[in-house]
Amino acid sequence: MFELEQSIAEWRRQMLTAGITTPAPLEELEIHLREAVESQMRSGLGAQEAFETAVRQIGQTGALQTEFAKVGGTFYEQLKQLFRAIAGIPDYQLATNMNSSLQNFEPRWATYFKTIAFILPAIFLWVCCLVVALPKLKAMCEVSDTPVPKPIQAALVLSDLFKENFFAVSIPIVFALVLLEWRSRWWERRRRLVFGVAAFVFNSTVLIIITAMLVFAVVVGASLSH
Repeated sequence: MFELEQSIAEWRRQMLTAGITTPAPLEELEIHLREAVESQMRSGLGAQEAFETAVRQIGQTGALQTEFAKVGGTFYEQLKQLFRAIAGIPDYQLATNMNSSLQNFEPRWATYFKTIAFILPAIFLWVCCLVVALPKLKAMCEVSDTPVPKPIQAALVLSDLFKENFFAVSIPIVFALVLLEWRSRWWERRRRLVFGVAAFVFNSTVLIIITAMLVFAVVVGASLSH
């Protein structure tokens, strides 16, 4: 009797034997294989036929080994692949020769590294704004008897709360991410999208608040000059 999990395990052993030993691509391949099997079974195929069809769609062991060898052979090519992974540039050579669903390959370390790299400038600007610009803005508001707008006040309150409760907020987030990485296949497929949206929202929010503070400072400065 056909056993799907046993067949997937055997397929994975074949990949390892063929030399595709890098953990991240192998994990991504298995995710795509499982997705393809589920899709074929939803269309009405049996488990064995769905598995065989999915394997053909993704590629046989020899073909995959050849394509991975092409993109990862020399030190220069490996360095180029590393740069592309960090920058989020798809590997078009691999994507062209293999199934198109593999274009979004991205190891989990690359997703986390890129997210941190993308939000660090916004964090740096916000800290500089709190340390350098905010005290002067508050002094200008006191002299001109002008209240700080509520949106800016709310942002400052949230910033203070996060600073005072950094570990209390960070530990549950880290625990949730570890749990998702360990147990959730949905997270493996959506990790890149979730972090991309989160980084965009965070950066946009910081830039909007800093711009609002700058405009408010100009208005207060103009009233003081009169």
